[in-house]
Amino acid sequence: HNLVLNRDGQVMFPNIGPVTLAGMSFSHVSQKIDDVVSQQMIGVKSSVSMGSLRTIRVFVMGDVNVAGSYVVGSLSTMTNAIFASGGITKIGSLRNIQLKRRGKVITKLDLYDLLLSGDTSKDARLLPGDVIFVPPIGKTVGVAGEVKRPAIYELQNEKTVAQALELAGGLMPTAFVPASRIERILKNSGEKTLVNIDLSTAKGNRFKIQDADVIQIFSTLDTMRDIVKLDGHVKRPGGFAWRSDMRFTDIVTDVDDLL
Repeated sequence: HNLVLNRDGQVMFPNIGPVTLAGMSFSHVSQKIDDVVSQQMIGVKSSVSMGSLRTIRVFVMGDVNVAGSYVVGSLSTMTNAIFASGGITKIGSLRNIQLKRRGKVITKLDLYDLLLSGDTSKDARLLPGDVIFVPPIGKTVGVAGEVKRPAIYELQNEKTVAQALELAGGLMPTAFVPASRIERILKNSGEKTLVNIDLSTAKGNRFKIQDADVIQIFSTLDTMRDIVKLDGHVKRPGGFAWRSDMRFTDIVTDVDDLL
């Protein structure tokens, strides 16, 4: 039998009658149909599969690559419609995507939850006539240098340097945090300035960030201290840790170390 789920959430089974399936997942639907058939049709077993879904029309507006009206599956979510529109432009917000229904904002989606944490809990299901609106990007901060994901990030509730670095995936092992600095635009004069911060201290991590700040994390120096370098016609050239009263024979112990 090829049966259709009607608008009341019911399926009309021959010789059984209506079975209500509204609001149930497919796995629960399959189990319920198995139970109903086994109870009312002795000796008959059911095998349930899902056919094609109906489609709905939604609107994707704002700062997306191709704004307009789109036909998507009835089980589509906000991200499905955004992908259908070609994605969000460079000036579009990733953290304040609005789902509007009958002119009212139903929910907001922060794509950082999906992109950085894999969280889809706020990815709401769509209904016919829904409007997904992508506003312009909000406040931003740039994170450059020795971090795992250097990029420009849109701010929402992040206010400190530590929170901005968390968006960037944290520091690299090669980061030298005492020499960090922020490139900042002064609001009064419009000129750029530099602010030195020491991220090895709690005060530095709590330092407040502003719109258009660029946080620069420098790396450790390549130079090495307190070493003795052995080079030339030897079997094991390289560096050795220096210590007080060190002698040549502590590095080249016997003639077999020479080529």
